[in-house]
Amino acid sequence: MCPQIPSPAHPFVPPSPDFSLTFPPDPAWVRTCRETVRTSSCSAVEKPDSDRREFAELAALLASEAATNAITASAAAGCPYPITLYGEWLAEGGPFRIHVRDAAPGLPSVRHGVSDDEEHGRGLYLIASLASRYGTCADGPGPGKSFWFQLERTAGAP
Repeated sequence: MCPQIPSPAHPFVPPSPDFSLTFPPDPAWVRTCRETVRTSSCSAVEKPDSDRREFAELAALLASEAATNAITASAAAGCPYPITLYGEWLAEGGPFRIHVRDAAPGLPSVRHGVSDDEEHGRGLYLIASLASRYGTCADGPGPGKSFWFQLERTAGAP
């Protein structure tokens, strides 16, 4: 399902986000995104402590990659609008979804065969490889898009 994405003046909000963070398109905010997602995902996962930490670290890593992509796209386009990260549990015992909304034009695409020493292209490749689902939505009014991914919290899922 692709959510509706309004203009930056009326930012997209998932139906019932469990948390959100709005920040300027500045790389200094990636750490805050990571910590926000780590805290939220770790506190809500009903797994043994080691599995909970592993899930939280994966969620934090992928969220920081998505936030970095939004910051990079905004900087490249000279787009000063804030970026918003939303996190939500889709159902009790269900997947954890992260949305990152920016107002920059264009849609991200996964680059396959990215080498370890390349500076760009690894983030979406990691998300595509490790998330259970992901996508980009840009079918709402106004500029920009919402990139999202989700992780399952069932045993044995990524």
